[in-house]
Amino acid sequence: MSEVDDALDKVVEKIGGQRREGQHAMAKAVASTIHGDRHAIIQAGTGTGKSLGYLVPAAIAAIANKEPIVVATATLALQRQLMDKDLPLLVEALEGEFERPIKYAVLKGRNNYICLQKLHSAVPDDESDALFNAQRSALGEQVVAVRAWAEQTQTGDRDEYDDEIDPRVWRSLTVGRRECVGESKCVYGEECFTAKRRAEANEADIIITNHAMLAIDSLENIPVLPEHGAVIIDEGHELVDRATGSLTNELSVAMVERSLSRAKRLVDERTLVQLQDAMDTFDDALREAALDLKGPMRLNPMPQVLTLALTLLRDSGHQVMTVLNANKEEKDPDALAKLQQAKAVVEEMHDTAGLIINSGDYDVVWLDPGENRAPVIRRAPLSIGGLLRDSLFAKSPVVLTSATLTVGGGFDALISSLGLTDADVNTMDVGSPFDHAKQGILYVASELPAPDRDGVPMEALDTLAELIEAAGGRTLALFSSWRGVERAAEYLRVRLDNKKYPMLVQKRGDAVGTLVKAFADNPATTLLGTVSLWQGVDVPGESCICVVIDRIPFPRPDDPLIAARQQAIDDAGGSGFRAISVPKAGLLLAQGAGRLIRGAHDKGVVAVLDSRLANAGYAKSLRASLPPFWFTTDKDIVVGSLKRLNEDFLRD
Repeated sequence: MSEVDDALDKVVEKIGGQRREGQHAMAKAVASTIHGDRHAIIQAGTGTGKSLGYLVPAAIAAIANKEPIVVATATLALQRQLMDKDLPLLVEALEGEFERPIKYAVLKGRNNYICLQKLHSAVPDDESDALFNAQRSALGEQVVAVRAWAEQTQTGDRDEYDDEIDPRVWRSLTVGRRECVGESKCVYGEECFTAKRRAEANEADIIITNHAMLAIDSLENIPVLPEHGAVIIDEGHELVDRATGSLTNELSVAMVERSLSRAKRLVDERTLVQLQDAMDTFDDALREAALDLKGPMRLNPMPQVLTLALTLLRDSGHQVMTVLNANKEEKDPDALAKLQQAKAVVEEMHDTAGLIINSGDYDVVWLDPGENRAPVIRRAPLSIGGLLRDSLFAKSPVVLTSATLTVGGGFDALISSLGLTDADVNTMDVGSPFDHAKQGILYVASELPAPDRDGVPMEALDTLAELIEAAGGRTLALFSSWRGVERAAEYLRVRLDNKKYPMLVQKRGDAVGTLVKAFADNPATTLLGTVSLWQGVDVPGESCICVVIDRIPFPRPDDPLIAARQQAIDDAGGSGFRAISVPKAGLLLAQGAGRLIRGAHDKGVVAVLDSRLANAGYAKSLRASLPPFWFTTDKDIVVGSLKRLNEDFLRD
C-alpha cells in the first residue's frame, strides 16, 4: 500500500494541500477492494478529499492490471469536477510514475450528444417543424441558437452549451439508444459524437459515467460500458433511487401520439386507424381512472378497463412494428433514420404496455393524474436490492462512497437496500477533517408545533425571519416542497426589509448554478429553494452561515412505490416506516445540513424548524445521521451566536 500512499502524497502536494489521514485510509481501502477484497462502503465527510481518495488507487490499479476502472456519479456537477479538475491534476502530478500516461474519458448516454443525422436531415420531424414554426418566440430563438452551436461544436455534448436548453429543442437534435440506426448504416457514422466518446472510453484507464449508464449496463444487461476491473460509485446514497428510476417504465397518451405521428407516413391506413382507435380507448380509460385523483394512486388490482386499453395498445403496436419491420429495402439515409425513429417509439410503447399488463406481485403499478390533468401510468420493481446484488455486485468489486451513507450512525439500512449482508462488505467511516462541534450548531426548534399537511406553521416562518435577521442574510433555506418555498417567500417579503435582506427564490426550471453564484456573490442574500439545493451546493465562507431546513424530509406519504415497499415490510412483521422512510429522511437531512461547513474556517448554524427532530421516538436516530454539531433547542443562544458571527464579518 506504500505505492498508494506515495502517489496520493504527490498529488496532494501538487495542489498545495495537507496530508489527511482519512483520505489515506480511504485510498488504502479502495485499493484493497479493487484487488479482490470484499466490496467496500466508505463514508467520507466533507473536506476529506474523497475524489482523489479513490482516483489515485483506481489509476494505479488500472495501469497495473491493464483493466479500466469505472467511476459512476449521480450528478453532472461531480462528473465535470472529475473530468475538468481532479483527473487533469492527477495526471500531471503523477507524470513519469508509470510506464505510460494515465488516460481517462467520460461516457454518457447517447441522448446527451447531438445526432449529426438529425442535425443535417433534409426531412425534419414533426417536433422540429413545430419548433421552427415558432420562429419569433423565445423557443424559436433558442432553436436557432442551439442549432448554430451544434453546427460548430467539437464534442456535441449538451453540457458544453452554456445555457439551459428546452427539452423539446434538445429532443429535436438527439436520439435515444433505440432510435439510432447504428454507425455502420449512418452516413455520419465516422463523425458520430457518441461513437467517438465510446472509442475514447475503450482506450481509457478511468471511465467516468453516471448511475443511469451503470444501471443500463448492469441491471438491464445492455453492454454500454467497456469491460472493466472494478466499479467505484460516488454519491452512493443516490444509487438505489437512480437504479429504480432507470427501471421505471411509464406510458402516457403523449407517448402514444408520438408513435402515431412517427408511423403515419410509413404504415397503411388500416394499421394507422387501429393504433388511433387504441389510443382513443387508452385516453378515455386513463382520464376516467384519474378523474377524481388528487395525487398518485397504486393500481392494485388493475381496473379492467385499463387492462383492456393497454392490451389494445400492445396489439396495435405489434401490428405497426410488423409493418415497419417489413420495410427492409430502404436505402435513403434520411428515410432510414425516420424509419428507425418510428420503430423506436412504437417498440417502447408496445413493450411498456406489455410490461404493465404482465406485472405481478413484485411490481408496483400506479396512476399519476399529472400536471394539467395529463395522466401517466407507471411501473417499477417492488424491490431493487436483489437485482443490484445479482447484476452489479456479483460481477466485479464495487466501492460505494459518499459524504452521507449512515443512518443513526450505522450502515445497516444502506446494506439492506443494496441486497447485501454484513458478510459481503467492509464498511468504513473516515470522518471529516472539520471540527463540526466547534464550527457549527444544530438547532432544533422544539417549541414549535409540528408541521402538518399545510406545511410549516406560521410560527416557524417567524423563526426563519428571526434567524435571517440575526445572520444578516447569509441564509440558505431548504424546503421539502415547492409550496413551502412559495409560502415562505410570500411571508418574508412582508416580514423583512427586502432592501436590507435581498431574497433569491428558486422557481421550477431555474438553473441551480446561476442561483447559487448570485447567492455566494452577495452575503446579505437569502436563498430559498427545494430539491436540487439540498445536495451539491458548495458556498464556503461568509455568504452561508445559516442553513434552515423547514421539516424532516420524509418521503411523500402518497408516493405509491414508497408506500408499497413499506407495506411489504409491515406485512413481513417489520416496520416499513423505520426501514424506509426514516433512512431516506436521514440521508437527505444529512445532505441538507452538509451545506453549512464547507471549509476549515466556516462557522454557523443548521436550524431545523421541525420539533419532531427533538421530540419524536426516531429523533435520536435522525440526529445521529447528521454531522456532530453542538446541539441545542435554545433559540436565544442561536440568535445570539448568529448576531456575533455577522458582526465579526461586518467588522472585517
